[in-house]
Amino acid sequence: MTAVGATIAAMTIVLRRMTREAAEAILAGERPRDVRVADDYPTEFSSGVAEAALGTEPQFGCFFIHRPEDDVVVGDIGAAFIDDAGTLEIGYAVVESQQRRGYATAAVEALVAEIREAPEARRVVAHTPLDRPESARVVKKAGFAMLRETDDVDEQGNTLRVKEWELALRTPRKPSRD
Repeated sequence: MTAVGATIAAMTIVLRRMTREAAEAILAGERPRDVRVADDYPTEFSSGVAEAALGTEPQFGCFFIHRPEDDVVVGDIGAAFIDDAGTLEIGYAVVESQQRRGYATAAVEALVAEIREAPEARRVVAHTPLDRPESARVVKKAGFAMLRETDDVDEQGNTLRVKEWELALRTPRKPSRD
């Protein structure tokens, strides 16, 4: 698997890997000491990203979403391989005070650009809750196509109805017949 760099820069955001220290602080209910965060941080997704950052499962990346003008963390984004066929699932959230400013869209686009560089990545999926149409707009702007509605389980173990989205990156190469 190709390793994603520690920092991914886009016009309106910067993604930086969540450190072990930051992940441990988030899971302990504390503010991370190695980054500045928005007043209403953490997001509803922060603990899941922190657990993934500390976990043993292979991750493509667990990142903070930073505003470039002041380097404040306004959200989280992560991606992980979910099968052996090259499928990654992404998840993201931006704190309420910073929503509707393009940060989530920029973060998804930046992470997908990095995922495209991984030769083993074939497709990316995302799940957006039906009660959050703005989240669906984010992945649609990033080029994802809606596959279906389905049930998913959130970070607290609750079942919720979601839209499942897909972005095909490349198709597996067929063996040549020489």
